[in-house]
Amino acid sequence: MSECDNDCNSCSQNCGEKKKTKNDFSVKPHEMSSIKKVIGIVSGKGGVGKSLVTSLLAVTMNRRGYHSA
Repeated sequence: MSECDNDCNSCSQNCGEKKKTKNDFSVKPHEMSSIKKVIGIVSGKGGVGKSLVTSLLAVTMNRRGYHSA
């Protein structure tokens, strides 16, 4: 057993000190931004009604007093 050099990326041992890498894709919003939530409408297939759902969601939110882009 060798000594730990704290370079977990090149280490082949499975020890308790191994740091797990986090995949955090979040981006801090600009300080002047008023965006609070982002809703993504996605599908792995085309022609399933993403545009319809997006437009109906925007209209419904607008009627309830929310603002959408």
